Amino acid sequence: MRDELASDVIFDNVTTRTSLLYAYKLMNAIDKVGGKPHLRYNIMKELPTATGYSDLDTITPERADPVTSAVYEWKQLAAPVQVSGLDMIKTGDDGVEDLLALMIAAAETSLRESLGGSTLGIFSDAGESDVRKITGLQNILGTSTTTGTVGNISRATQTNWQHQSANVSSAFTTNGLNRFRTLYRQCTYFDESPNVIVLNGSTMDNFERDLTSSFQVNLPIMGVSGGNEMMIEAGFPNIRYKGALLFADDGVPANAGYFLQLGKYIRLVVRQGRESELGDFVKAQNKDDLVAWVYFAGNQVATKLKSMGILQNADTY
Repeated sequence: MRDELASDVIFDNVTTRTSLLYAYKLMNAIDKVGGKPHLRYNIMKELPTATGYSDLDTITPERADPVTSAVYEWKQLAAPVQVSGLDMIKTGDDGVEDLLALMIAAAETSLRESLGGSTLGIFSDAGESDVRKITGLQNILGTSTTTGTVGNISRATQTNWQHQSANVSSAFTTNGLNRFRTLYRQCTYFDESPNVIVLNGSTMDNFERDLTSSFQVNLPIMGVSGGNEMMIEAGFPNIRYKGALLFADDGVPANAGYFLQLGKYIRLVVRQGRESELGDFVKAQNKDDLVAWVYFAGNQVATKLKSMGILQNADTY
């Protein structure tokens, strides 16, 4: 029970200190699941073709093949907690627990930056062939909409598995807002629209700079019309664009921004008990130390790409 409590506390700390991870938690887009060989999701492949008819016309059915499966792999990360004998000598017996708590806090920070980053985490360029990195947004919503695979499905052969893209391609002042508006519309289908837009710092600055003449943000912000108060209280400045939460995240790579449908079409899946499991402290045979690891097992999974998109090359003002 104590290990499960420690895991919950560590994972809560990890997800509360990175803006997109916090948005995942805020929107209930984190699934804790039991063991299974793969993370498999049914997705729409094609729809049956409707036809018009009159009176006693013969209606000939054509069977569709509507469903295929996206298959994601389990990905694993680990952050070390190491305390040397000299550290413990300097600390004294009554301070060892505080020392271990400090080292665990450092491991939390390491896991937060890894899971929320672009090298190993949710913004990485890894697909399913690289099991040592989370399947990241650079893979799921890549710069090309027609090449590569996501969830072991090829974008080239499955046109329904292609996301949206808008390229600013010049200074943001020239066509940045136009591309922004167009991409939002392209990601909107009937009653489905992006609920999160996450940008890098440069694009966020450019977006706000272009809007200074037409909108104003006042704090404290009340209600849902101006950002999200819970995220603001957690330390993440944000606003809303047509109802979607809009904020910057340090993990977003240069010249990229992502329009997401968090919770509905993209989620973070974690293995129950391994979301941030603190292993046992072990003494090495050939070192004067105590070592433990904080383990994470899970992946980022998408189930409908055409309702999400990437904004490219919006860093230049």
